[in-house]
Formats: sequence, structure tokens, C-alpha cells
Amino acid sequence: MDNHTQPLVSVLIPFFNQERYFDSCLRSVCCQTYQNLEIIVVNDGSTDSSPDIVKLWAVDDNRIRYVSKDNEGPAIARMDSYRLATGEFIAFVDSDDYLPKNAIEVLVGHMVEKGVDLVQGSTTRILGFLKQRRYFDTGSFPINRIVQQPELFDQYYLNFFGKSFFPITLWGKLYRKSIIDLAMKKTQLFSREFPFVGEDHFFNMQLFPFIRSMYRTNETVYYYRYGGASSSKFSPTYPALLDLSDKRLYLLDHFALKDGYKSLFEEYANIVYYHAQQILEFKKGDKDDVINFFKEEMSTRGIASRMIDYYSMKGEMNNRIRLLVERDFEGMYDLAKKLLDIRRNSLMQKCKKVLLKMTEVFE
Repeated sequence: MDNHTQPLVSVLIPFFNQERYFDSCLRSVCCQTYQNLEIIVVNDGSTDSSPDIVKLWAVDDNRIRYVSKDNEGPAIARMDSYRLATGEFIAFVDSDDYLPKNAIEVLVGHMVEKGVDLVQGSTTRILGFLKQRRYFDTGSFPINRIVQQPELFDQYYLNFFGKSFFPITLWGKLYRKSIIDLAMKKTQLFSREFPFVGEDHFFNMQLFPFIRSMYRTNETVYYYRYGGASSSKFSPTYPALLDLSDKRLYLLDHFALKDGYKSLFEEYANIVYYHAQQILEFKKGDKDDVINFFKEEMSTRGIASRMIDYYSMKGEMNNRIRLLVERDFEGMYDLAKKLLDIRRNSLMQKCKKVLLKMTEVFE
């Protein structure tokens, strides 16, 4: 296909204070083997030099459209970029990640040949100088086969409730814009409720019932920089994932997906304990603050009361669920401390392995 026959692809890249990696991200997009692109770059209120980077690229590449706005979070920045998009297909890219040279060509090739609404590729995780194993390849969603409705919804919508058939991220995919447009007329995709965290999950969870067909390839189409923002500092936006759990419960009820409740409740419990660990790890409170968090969560959250009812009927549960169901707040606190210690030890071991590999690379 030449540029006269290639469908236009809109590549949407929101960014905020990303001067360290932004040049490599833009380079990977501008240098794609697939040339018929419009590259919409939205500055979400950056205060570093990253806007200068995109302005330099825009001088030499007229496919770049640059927009600057006040900081409202990536979900709103993506919404603003989407409103400018005119391509037949949509690709989302995070500003600290980058693409293989043929990523868009691979995705468009499958999209056009198979005539589907969504193509999911594989991702390689980047940690420092190392390209780690490809991941998201071992899920149970079929590879190299078109999956259509009703199978697509009946078998795989549970992906958004803890089943992990394929990644919930916006990146690593190519979307048919007409399907997004249709969904936006009937539901909300870019949520102001989840501007900084959980926005990928929310978007795809809301969009998925409208997708008529999907294709998954094992070809790598995305390089994801692992261990970026949230792992090294306290995330005040992380509790939004608890709100997202309530939204997910609503959808389970709406679509009568009984098989999703157990997975969702287990994931919700993990989020609750993780936030308690954050409070302890970053000294945002003491034991009383953690216990008060547990008490408020279990007494006011809709999904918490539903979880208690569910396990009261089912009986069997793991220890972390049991403590929540029985409202054993002292036990919850002790478990959160134990899980934090385990996570710290695990992280130390991973760092040692990475350092060892880096040593081997440079020897």
C-alpha cells in the first residue's frame, strides 16, 4: 500500500513532564515504516522541557499536531487528542514508551486483512538497558484467530473482572475509530472520575461490548518501560481504583455475569491491602490511620458489602478475604504489614537479578 491507499492512522500521545524519554518515543512513532499517520501530541500542563522536544520534531514532520492544555490527567488529555483525530484507525502511545519500527504496519495489516474492530499485539517490557521477555502472550485469548460476537462477549468480557485473557491497556492495540465513535454516543469512555489511574481499564471495559470482532497477534508491537512512576512514590490517586471496583460491580450486575464476582472480589481485596501498604511504606499514617481506612472502606463501599454477602453464602475464602469479611481490623493491619515486608524482599531480589544481568551485558 502507498500513502494513497493506506488508511490514515491517528496516533494519540498525551504527555506530562516526560523530558527523559519523550524524544525516543516520538522518534519511534515518526520513523514508522507505515507512513500515513497523523500524530496528535497533547501537552497536559508540563513544566519541564518536554514541550520543546515535540516542537523540534514538529518542525521536520508536518504530521505532528501539537496541543497544550492545563494539567487534568491522561484520561482527559487522551479525550482531547481523540476529538482532533480524523484517522480510520486509532493507536494510543504512552510518552515514556516506544514502538518497534514496523508496529503500525503490523497492526494495520491485520486490521485491513481481517476486517476486525480491534487488533491486539504483544509487548516487550523494558527495564533499564534490558529488553525482558515478551509478556501478555500467555493469556487464553486465541492467537491468530478472528473472534467475533457473540463468542467475543460471552467468553472474554470477563477479562475486565480479573480473568486476564488479554491486557486491559490502551497501548499495544489498534482500534477502529467508528466503533469508538459509536460507543461514545451511548456511554462514557474517557472518564473524569479516573483521570490519573485506571483510565485504560475504564475505557476498554466500557468499549468492549460494542466491539464486533477482535484479532490477537503474537508479534511485538510495543515496548513498555517497566517500573516507571508509581512504584517509587506514594500515589494519592491509587484509591480511585477502589471507585473503579464499584463501577465494575455495576457492570457485572448489568450484564448478569455471575462468573465474574469471585475474581472481582479477590482483586478488590488486593487493592485494599495494597493501599494500606502504601500508607505504611510512605509514612502517610500510622496503625490507627490504616485501621480507620479499613473501617471506612468496609462500612461505606458498595462492593465491600456485596463481597461480605457473597462469601457469607459461599463459605470458602482465602485468609485476606476472611479478615475483610469478618471485619478483623487488627488482623487486616497485621497482614498488610506482612505483605509489605514480602513485597520489599521480593523487590530486592528482583533488583539483584537485574543488576546481575546488567553486569553480564557489560562484561
